[in-house]
Amino acid sequence: MIDIVSEIKARLNIEDIVGQYVQLKKAGRNLKGLCPFHQEKTPSFMVSPDKQIAYCFGCHKGGDLFKFIQEVEGVEFKDAIKILADKAGIDPSEYQVLHEGAHSKSEKEELFEIHRKSARFYVDYLWNSDEGVPVLEYLRNRGLTDESIKNFEIGLSPDSFDKTHLFLVKSGFSRNMIALSGMAISKDTRSENVYDRFRARLMFPIYDAAGRITGFGGRALKHGDEPKYLNSPDSPVYKKSEVLYGYNFAKDSVKKAGSIILVEGYFDVIMSHQAGAKNTAATSGTALTIQQIKLLKRATSNLLFCFDTDKAGIDAAKRGFELAENEGLNVGVICIPDAKDPADYVLEHKEKWLEVINENIPFMEFSINDVLKRYDLNIIEQKKQALKELLNFLSLLNSNFEKDHYVREIAHKLDVKEIQIYDELKKLGSKQKFEVLAPGLKNTAAAIKFSLMDLVFGLVYEYPQVLENSFKNIKENELLENEKSIYNQFKDNYNLLTGDLRKDFLLCFKEDFRARLELISLFIEDLYGNFTEEMVENEFNTLLEKIRKIFHEREKRAISYELKEAERNGNKAKAKELLEKFTKLVSF
Repeated sequence: MIDIVSEIKARLNIEDIVGQYVQLKKAGRNLKGLCPFHQEKTPSFMVSPDKQIAYCFGCHKGGDLFKFIQEVEGVEFKDAIKILADKAGIDPSEYQVLHEGAHSKSEKEELFEIHRKSARFYVDYLWNSDEGVPVLEYLRNRGLTDESIKNFEIGLSPDSFDKTHLFLVKSGFSRNMIALSGMAISKDTRSENVYDRFRARLMFPIYDAAGRITGFGGRALKHGDEPKYLNSPDSPVYKKSEVLYGYNFAKDSVKKAGSIILVEGYFDVIMSHQAGAKNTAATSGTALTIQQIKLLKRATSNLLFCFDTDKAGIDAAKRGFELAENEGLNVGVICIPDAKDPADYVLEHKEKWLEVINENIPFMEFSINDVLKRYDLNIIEQKKQALKELLNFLSLLNSNFEKDHYVREIAHKLDVKEIQIYDELKKLGSKQKFEVLAPGLKNTAAAIKFSLMDLVFGLVYEYPQVLENSFKNIKENELLENEKSIYNQFKDNYNLLTGDLRKDFLLCFKEDFRARLELISLFIEDLYGNFTEEMVENEFNTLLEKIRKIFHEREKRAISYELKEAERNGNKAKAKELLEKFTKLVSF
């Protein structure tokens, strides 16, 4: 029986549906019109017949035809199905699902059961196999008690390509459903070409708020296995953006404590629970989403971030703060002594963990301290840069009372007048924070949070044959850490970028980047659709030149700071070495 979502998509084209609400005009391969979601004079709403998506680069609303109807009609998913079923001439009663989303209730229940059976299989394998002996020892050495190992149902996936899915087949599940659940990978479920997704991994079941297992996180146990953590793919019952690891165990304690502690990893959650802070859950290393914020908002108005203090952790906290602030939540930060992970700190100082939690500070106070310690405020250029960073945080605050408080504090610490900070805030206006705007679009409604490297990736995706040689000449050491892995995936799978293999190319990336790349490519089509191959190549090289200049400016600032430190400390050899490096960069 075909589900109703698939049937609607087969019968309706997004351009026809959007055209009933928006006057569209041809724009290359796509269509363009004034956005139905916000007032604008210059069209920034794009519709892609090829990708079957619609998106506004001004207000960032849109998606497939179901998401479009939800947004434009202000309805839930089930009501969007009713509206579109009527437009498609479909009787919903003849198809699967109407009220449960994209898949039938019975199908979802079967997927939950597959995950439940898999969890029991992994738990049994951990406790009752020879392979499990050293893994149990590893868990105990990490500080986990046997009670916690059992309570969180931690398991072990066999070092085998077929043991898990054969177990599930013997339990009565079809290969098609096993593949849909994400427990197995297959290009053709009718054949024997099926293999287990998780092999030789420490398995952490991921539960929804109701305590049902929706997916798994698998930690590599073999040296060299990548990625270190492998998650289940999105499925009808698992949406990574909507769940938090451990929240099902934490939610009752969240209400009692009046707050939730958000950490990054599985071990952090479990060790925190063992130390008495059972109001702890994890983002599992991904950016906090609005869906997760709304989930938490039902239980508490107070969030306590306990993320890594490296750049990635601080950036994640920034974005989480922006979302939480917009939802009216209070955000604090737990600062662990010696910048340890929660799991490591609890292992060494279990009795002090609750004290550390209680000493949390407001997010703005943490941010001010974090920014100011990275700059020499005696140097005017560094003081300006510090203020620029702090303005980004101030502009996020919705409370004028809070804003006034922190303006006074920043003015005092930077030794500037409060009115100067307010003047700079006015100049900043409503710019998007923490992102680089696409070049040439700062004064248009199409301004969107795309970095320069996003545009590079988008150009390569759209013009792979034109840019192959130029792309492979990019210097990896000039990229940010999160860009390096994407660059290497592009480089390693470049042969998939042409013809019918493009879908396989997309599968090389995580779900969130796949969706982002589709939006980037839609943006690229609009921006460069009329360019000749020579113009595309010139634009590509211009972007690379800008990226390299940004990299060299970062390097110069860092070396300049180190040089002053070496001179201040009288380290002549170090100062000479740094001066030579700086001279080379200046001549770039």
